[in-house]
Amino acid sequence: MMGSRIWMINDTQALRAILKDENAGPEVPFPTFKALMGEETLLRSHPNGAHPNFRKVFLAAVGPQALSAMAPRVVAAVNAHLPSWERAGKFPLFRAARLLGVDMAVDVIMQIQLPPGVDRDDFKRQVETFFDGIYSLPIALPGTDFSRALAAKTWLLEVLQHGVRELHTEFIKQWDAVGQDIPAYAAKVLEHAAAATAEQAPAGAAASSPSSLALTPSIHLSQLLVRAAFKRFGLQDAALGILHMLVGSGDTTRFGLFNSWALIAMSPRVQDKIFEEQQQVVAQHGPGLTHEASLDMRYLEATLKECMRILPASAGGIRRLAEDVRVGGGYVIPKGETVWYHAGLLHCTDPALWDGRTDCELPPHMDWRHNFEEAFCPERWLGGEEAGRPRSYYNFGAGAHMCAGMNVVYMELKLLLAMVLRKYRIRLECPDMLARCGRLFPYLMPEKGTDNVILEPREAPDS
Repeated sequence: MMGSRIWMINDTQALRAILKDENAGPEVPFPTFKALMGEETLLRSHPNGAHPNFRKVFLAAVGPQALSAMAPRVVAAVNAHLPSWERAGKFPLFRAARLLGVDMAVDVIMQIQLPPGVDRDDFKRQVETFFDGIYSLPIALPGTDFSRALAAKTWLLEVLQHGVRELHTEFIKQWDAVGQDIPAYAAKVLEHAAAATAEQAPAGAAASSPSSLALTPSIHLSQLLVRAAFKRFGLQDAALGILHMLVGSGDTTRFGLFNSWALIAMSPRVQDKIFEEQQQVVAQHGPGLTHEASLDMRYLEATLKECMRILPASAGGIRRLAEDVRVGGGYVIPKGETVWYHAGLLHCTDPALWDGRTDCELPPHMDWRHNFEEAFCPERWLGGEEAGRPRSYYNFGAGAHMCAGMNVVYMELKLLLAMVLRKYRIRLECPDMLARCGRLFPYLMPEKGTDNVILEPREAPDS
């Protein structure tokens, strides 16, 4: 970001204008991000009518039926790691969150299909290498994170083409059949989905034919629609869309999980309330962890929201202005400038929580370092605005650009945390681990050896 001029926006009225596609487009001022993720579609404003239509397809792909089908995969992913943590009586939080983020992205959300001969663990290691380069220094010398990430990208795109080839072929046929019109294609997909629902087709079931594959709502299909909005694209571009989703889903999971686990580990009181709620959930739904059970985890969801309010898993969004924008006080930010609505800053000045004081580094409702018990209060999410419920919450963006996968993140984090907190109390081996994190952006980076989380078995409830 050195040499970039960026305007930090904390005016929610101005933000409404900035989030409109006709006024601004996406921007990420990091050379490594642009080189690895590509600018041609990711950082361009969508043509009129494109965004709401491919968003509809994405939302249809992550609806209640899809989440119900996804829940067993979440549980399986956690069970692949939990036994080793239990044997050790602890786990390294940063590494655990990173591995689970990759597993959730590859196995749970995107369900990546690999060609014969490609080892799944090798594939995930290449995904990690790619992640490491996104916010690295833009130096492509041999052995640097950026250089390794560029090589990983080449390998990953070649491998990912295998799993998307059939969908891409059928998509192009359907795309031409509707006159290359995004609203028409989206409408056809949603009609097909409604018909399948009427026939009670199971969520997540395989398409019955290649043609229906390109008409069945899926995250993969939504990414093809994104690319089709700009140009006729080939198989490599289709694979790049899948890689983008691996980054988006993997990063949100690992950052959200690290931050949430750390804050919850610092609060025995909150853990006990989560445990009490889980006993009620088990009594109502049985011991199985399902999407339906997760909907009754109100306190755990409030806890996750509170964690992400204090330590957002996302830094918000950055956009480049296509028009002049007027902000509070009559100041005009000119067309062409870059603006950043930072989630943490917007949470600091939440009108429901902030008293307007500016004589402190952080307001009390955000100051977890010096005011933890007052700052970390999940209960604030369970009342109305009159009870102090937050009004500013930008962890998943805002408006028409709010993350369409938000409910996926909530479900996977709730199930994951429930699996651990039903059996264990957790605490940080190094109580001030968060305060000692040397790197804050784009994610918290703990000092080496300080991030172990201790598992303390709970006594089984009386039968």
